[in-house]
Amino acid sequence: MTPEGDALGFLQLCADKRYHRKTMDAFEAATALTGPDRYWIEATAGGAAAFAEPTLTARYAYENGARIMGWAAHGDGCGGFPGRSDADMQAMLEAAARELLAEFPDADHWLLFGQGGRVEVSPLTRSGSSERA
Repeated sequence: MTPEGDALGFLQLCADKRYHRKTMDAFEAATALTGPDRYWIEATAGGAAAFAEPTLTARYAYENGARIMGWAAHGDGCGGFPGRSDADMQAMLEAAARELLAEFPDADHWLLFGQGGRVEVSPLTRSGSSERA
């Protein structure tokens, strides 16, 4: 996706130091939202997997023009979910992101999952599937 002119976005990610910058870099590469003023972020333990409903920051970003939404989490031992497997984390991320589709209907949605030191990005479609990029 290549945003036009003033396209804005939002990225909810885990605050884990191992994946914070990698997730932002992957989001920027997938969406072409580069530069510090192109998207809002929210970083908390567990990332998007920790939220079953949108946060104030996500709503604020959407209300102020964000139409590219990124939902991120990671495996490799997330401090927000001690003891959860990588597969559990990925499933939790996908479930949370699916719930967010309805809250932000006019946005393009992206899943970002970190594992093994890399972050994979896939668009989230309303048809019920994500496509690995």
